[in-house]
Amino acid sequence: MYIIHSRNGKVLIYLSIYSLMKSINLSLVVDENLNPLPTYKQLAISIAKVAGKNNKISFASLIGWPLLAVKSEGGGYYIFDETSKFSTSINSFILQDYDKIISMIEKTSDESQVLELMNSIRWDEVRGSSTIHFDFVMDQDFKNLLKLGSSQLPLQILDRKLKDIDVQFLISDIQGAANKIISEIDLIEKTKEKISEIIAIMKGKRVEKRRQIESDYDAKIMAKNEELKKIVNDEKTKVEEEIKQYSSQLYSKLPDIEVLIAKAELDKEAGFIDSTSSVNSIKEKYLNEISEKLNEIKEKHKVEIRRLRGELNELNSMKQKDINKINEEIKKLDELQQLIISKLNNVENSEKAILDKLQKLPRFISILAEDKAEIIVPLLVAQIDSRKVVLPPQIYKGGKKGFFGGIFKKDPSEISENVEGGEIFVNNFDFAIQDNLRSYKDLIEKGLQELSEEGWNVRRSLDEYYMR
Repeated sequence: MYIIHSRNGKVLIYLSIYSLMKSINLSLVVDENLNPLPTYKQLAISIAKVAGKNNKISFASLIGWPLLAVKSEGGGYYIFDETSKFSTSINSFILQDYDKIISMIEKTSDESQVLELMNSIRWDEVRGSSTIHFDFVMDQDFKNLLKLGSSQLPLQILDRKLKDIDVQFLISDIQGAANKIISEIDLIEKTKEKISEIIAIMKGKRVEKRRQIESDYDAKIMAKNEELKKIVNDEKTKVEEEIKQYSSQLYSKLPDIEVLIAKAELDKEAGFIDSTSSVNSIKEKYLNEISEKLNEIKEKHKVEIRRLRGELNELNSMKQKDINKINEEIKKLDELQQLIISKLNNVENSEKAILDKLQKLPRFISILAEDKAEIIVPLLVAQIDSRKVVLPPQIYKGGKKGFFGGIFKKDPSEISENVEGGEIFVNNFDFAIQDNLRSYKDLIEKGLQELSEEGWNVRRSLDEYYMR
């Protein structure tokens, strides 16, 4: 059957989802390998599990909860709850208009204003939050539930509220939400690239300025070094002439002093005098005077060299100071870029988490190969006293003899355990039902007989499980 619908000006034409679709009835009770047990045994185990040793039931019904599995383009199956009890809500964010922010920055010509803008914008702030809601769509973890083999059980199928058009629109909405998030992630990536590009230009200007500063200072330093070398050579020539001239004059008196010392030593040797210290002090004083005079000459020629050396040191100091200032500006730009990118990454990671939830809505179902199929989840619902008990699919623990060779039968409340994933339907069951088990009295009692033989403390007839 073809159905035609229109949405947002688009016409959708497709086959009714129920017209040519496979239907799979999952088993209510399976063995440890998840293979279905015979129908009569499934019914008996379910009744025994619900009622236990002594409980009486007012009514019981086998219910079929219909799910629709539709294959997604990316693999896996979207699972829809046809009863509308389940829905999926995903929290999302309303992002800032990053395009507008970048446009505003690019239109600002003054670099200091650009930096002020970049520092003032709260890059990881969002405008608000919203909830993406999909009726009928299930995001629960089904675990082992959708691995169960199929059985033909006498199920009362719950009313289906899901329509063909709902499926088409819901898949379109999911894909649209995912595409919107992908678009937002792309925008964040482009924003990061643009910020990096703008800051790279700023850094480039500073690198060029640093290179120019180095070049200018290096030229001055080189010139000053050349001047220093020339002065050093000139002063060496001058100091050589002066030192030679004064040395020849000053040291000319030294021989006379040495003669005085020699004569004084002879007088001392002869015993005419006690000491030669007075004449020795004359030599020492005279040598000190020569040394002082020569040092004065040397210092005079160091003055210009010292001045040039000081200027050279000042140039090197100023060069390093100016370079350090540029390096500090580049460092601050790097830190600003890292801060902005880090904040944008926080927003992007939040977006990716939302996208991940959307992309994980399709589930892998090993029992399906078709593009779409209906899956019926069986439940046993029973009224015990004032309680409504819902039994999800079970794994039978097997037929083993009771204690002491079967004299003591095993507690039927331990006859089975929940299949992982089936519990999600228990807390959401609030449908009105009618008893439909009494019609299968013979089948159930056949199962009860077999369970008793396998060591379980079960009642022999179905009537014993019902209130009179």
